[in-house]
Amino acid sequence: MKTKTAVIAAFLLLVAFCTNGCDGQQSSEAFHRGRDLVIKGQFDAAESELAEFERQHPGHTLSSRARFLRAKAKLGAGDLPQSRQLFQQTIDQFPQSDEADKARYKLAFIELLDGNTQQAEQQFQVIVKQSRSIYLAEATAVRAMLDRQRAE
Repeated sequence: MKTKTAVIAAFLLLVAFCTNGCDGQQSSEAFHRGRDLVIKGQFDAAESELAEFERQHPGHTLSSRARFLRAKAKLGAGDLPQSRQLFQQTIDQFPQSDEADKARYKLAFIELLDGNTQQAEQQFQVIVKQSRSIYLAEATAVRAMLDRQRAE
């Protein structure tokens, strides 16, 4: 009986420990703080918080989202070169993730913002042809707008 009680007690201690420190609750709280900072428009603080999250929790299940949000924070801060680099890293490091698909659209959008219309058009066309993208509708609409502008 004492052995069974000791096993149950050890199990409960392990559960309590992992709830507070086994890379679950605390790490996802750090991620959510960074995400909330992006939503609030506090881009520099968000990028810093999310970069720290990535350093402390490499390989975490939220890593692709953290990298993507860091890129969005840089975009919001007006740092197009750094944003472009972080979106590309999202694609390179997490190619099968939803964030990679979103990053492809954001890269095309950055090209458009940066005045590289031809490059943007090519990237939007790739998204249109790759019909599995969540941004298919947006890419199609932008392609149509660029086609109309070229025709004028």
